[in-house]
Amino acid sequence: MPTITAPCQHALYAAVDSAATARGMTVPALIRSCLTLVGPEALTHLPDPGSPEPVDVSHRTVTLKNGGTRRVRVVPKLRVRHATPLDAATVRKAAWVAATIGNDDGAHLITAGELNAVESEMSRCRLRLEQLTAALETLAFRPLRQPIRKPWQATYVLGFTHEWGLDPQVVNSRFRTLAPIFHPDTGLLSSAERMSQLLEARNFLLQHLRS
Repeated sequence: MPTITAPCQHALYAAVDSAATARGMTVPALIRSCLTLVGPEALTHLPDPGSPEPVDVSHRTVTLKNGGTRRVRVVPKLRVRHATPLDAATVRKAAWVAATIGNDDGAHLITAGELNAVESEMSRCRLRLEQLTAALETLAFRPLRQPIRKPWQATYVLGFTHEWGLDPQVVNSRFRTLAPIFHPDTGLLSSAERMSQLLEARNFLLQHLRS
């Protein structure tokens, strides 16, 4: 089996070394056990703990055969033998999982039943989101074809039945409620046109209430 070498940060190496010692194993054996148990494919979407940073690099002096000395660069490295080729990032991910599994803020293993329950809940959430999106689309205002020039146009866009009794606080509150829905980048019903008219309606009503 080929040996894969993965440069890593001191913090990661120290963590996996501590976990291996606690289990009476070597670091390579612990990482290999994690890869066997979890599988490289399951690590694909995990973030890479990262290559060594300048602070992780140290130097030491070695004695050469001719009696001279040389200062060499030392970088923390994880090494593991595996039947299939792996990249350095996958080895670092496996090391992180091996070092943190069971910790409150670390990796956790779940049973097939727990996974099915999570996937089932996600399906229900997706269905509810689709239903909510459809309901919002039905209730949302239809963009006006002309600029806002009258109070009734502004109240229509903001979802008020009339302008009586409105004050700036109420208008701004309604705008803050609707803006996240129509925001062109992050809104559930993202629409640059609706967002633009929403802003126009708010500004018109605020000016109208001050006059």
